[in-house]
Amino acid sequence: MDNFQHPVPGKLTTAIVICCYSDKRWDILNKAIEAAARQLPAADEIVVIVDHNPALALRLRAKRFETPVRIVENIHPPGLSGARNTGISVSRGEVILFLDDDAVSDRDVLATLVRQLEDPSVLGAVSAIRPLWETDRPSWFPDEFLWTLGCTYRGLHPGPVRNLIGASMCIRRDVFDHTGGFDSGLGRTAKALPLGCEETELCIRATKALPHGRFVFEPSSGSDHAIPADRATWRYFLHRCWAEGLSKASLSLMAGSGEALASEKTYMTRTLPQGVMRGLADMLLGQPSGLLRAVALGAGLAATAAGFALGRTRAALTRRFTSVPARALEPVE
Repeated sequence: MDNFQHPVPGKLTTAIVICCYSDKRWDILNKAIEAAARQLPAADEIVVIVDHNPALALRLRAKRFETPVRIVENIHPPGLSGARNTGISVSRGEVILFLDDDAVSDRDVLATLVRQLEDPSVLGAVSAIRPLWETDRPSWFPDEFLWTLGCTYRGLHPGPVRNLIGASMCIRRDVFDHTGGFDSGLGRTAKALPLGCEETELCIRATKALPHGRFVFEPSSGSDHAIPADRATWRYFLHRCWAEGLSKASLSLMAGSGEALASEKTYMTRTLPQGVMRGLADMLLGQPSGLLRAVALGAGLAATAAGFALGRTRAALTRRFTSVPARALEPVE
C-alpha cells in the first residue's frame, strides 16, 4: 500500500524506516512501530523492512496499525545494511529517520531531528539513545561503553559528530543520491559475528563527497533502546568490544586510519582515563562498583584493541582491504 502523504509546500517530506528480522522481538517491534506512528507532526510515510523472514512479513501484514504502515521485504543481501538500502529504495521522503526494531522513540524525535536538517549544511542528525534494561543494570557497566549496546555513551557531546548511531538517526536522501547506500560488507546479520560500523563508513564517505556538510548529535529528544538480559553480561560486553575492533580494522583500511580512528583517539586518551579516575574515586568513597567499572573500562579497551589487531593482520594476509558499497539505489515501486 502506498501511504505517502501529500507534501506540504516548503516542508521537508519525511519517511520513517524500521528494519526488523526476528519474531522474537515481536512485542518490542510493535511498540517501536506504534511510537513511530505517534510522531507529532506525523511522518509522511512509515515503512517496515523485514530482513529475509517471510513468516514475520506475513504476520505484520495481517496486523492492523493505527496509521498506514507499509511492510516490505528486503531485496538486498541479508543484514542491516541491505535492509536499510531497501528502505531507502522504497521510501520517498526527503529525510529518512531510521529506527531500530527495538527502539521506542519519543513523540517529538522526528520533529527534533528534522529541525536540525532545516540547516542545509546538516547531512544527518542523531537523537539521544537511552538504554532500556530488561533486568537491573549491572553495577560494573560503565557509561563510556554504552556504545556496545547501541546507545549514547559518556564522551559524546551535543553538536557536530563524525558519525551517527543507527538506532535513531535521520539522514537526508541527498546523501544517498550522492554517495550510495550502506556498505553491505558491513552491518549486522542474524546468523554470524557481524562487521559493524556501517553508519560510520557511510558518514565518512558522505563528508568526503559533500565536504560542506556535517552530522550532528541532538540529545534533547531520543529513543529508549531495549537491552535484553543476555546483553547485560561480561560475555556479551567483551564479545561486542572484540567485534568492534574487527570492524574498526576493516573500516580503517576502507576509509583510511585518519578518518576511521579520529574520534577513537580522543576517546582513548581523554574519555576512558577520566572514566577510570571516576571509578577509582568512587571506590575510595566506599562504592565497590567503582573498581568494577574501572576494570571494565580496561577490559573493554583491551578486547577492542585485540580485535583491531587481529582484523588488521587478517587483512594483510588476505589482501582484502575493501568492500564495495551499494552505489546505486534505484527506486522500487
